[in-house]
Amino acid sequence: DQYFTTEQLFNVLGLDVVVADDSISDALKGLSERKRDIILLSYFLELTDREIGDKLNMLRASVQYQRTRTLQQLKKIMEGDANE
Repeated sequence: DQYFTTEQLFNVLGLDVVVADDSISDALKGLSERKRDIILLSYFLELTDREIGDKLNMLRASVQYQRTRTLQQLKKIMEGDANE
């Protein structure tokens, strides 16, 4: 049941991405736009690192590095929420 869930809408490269989990959307709001775009494109729109690199004018390896580092950052943000 999702009675109290509010959906958050993020726009990435002209595409709307809906995030239904409040803790995830709050964590995403704490990221820079580029980092948020990489996460949304990768995990919500299921683009490969190469496809993301093409869209953001980045090397595939840079996308992979940023995605990995951003996931670590998101984990820390969300663990902080869990500890409060």
